[in-house]
This record gives sequence, C-alpha cells and structure tokens, in this order.
Amino acid sequence: MPRYFLDFQDGALWLKDEEGQEYESLQAARDAAIAALPDVGREAPPRNGKRDFVAFVRDEHGTQLCTVRLNLDAECRPESSG
Repeated sequence: MPRYFLDFQDGALWLKDEEGQEYESLQAARDAAIAALPDVGREAPPRNGKRDFVAFVRDEHGTQLCTVRLNLDAECRPESSG
C-alpha cells in the first residue's frame, strides 16, 4: 500500500507529518485529512471569529497531491439599543 503524509496548517502553526501512514488510495488519504480537520476546529475560536485550517496530503516523494481547507468565518451584527 502507498504511504501518504498528512500535514496541517492552522494559521502560522504547521504540523508536519514525519512518519506517514499507509492508505489504500489517495482518496482514502484525502478522506482522512477531511475527517481530521473538524477536530482541529473545536479549539477555542479566535477573537475575530476567523480561522483557516488546511491539510496537505503528500506522497512518499514529498509531492503535494491534495489540499483540504476548512474556513471558519463568524460574523455578528451590532446589538440594537433600544
């Protein structure tokens, strides 16, 4: 089975997968990246309500094959007084 590496970026924070994991296919590796991103998004939200999470799937040669994004964008209207 091919080995794929899942790297994650959360703003300035990078988590590089040094070991990789064997997946049945590229789609299986992509699905694992998709499944992991919501867990990252459960952390405390930033004050401005905006956050971008990105996962990258690489092959054994270091070639980036997939990019998976999860964007958080929370907006509120000012409260009305009165």
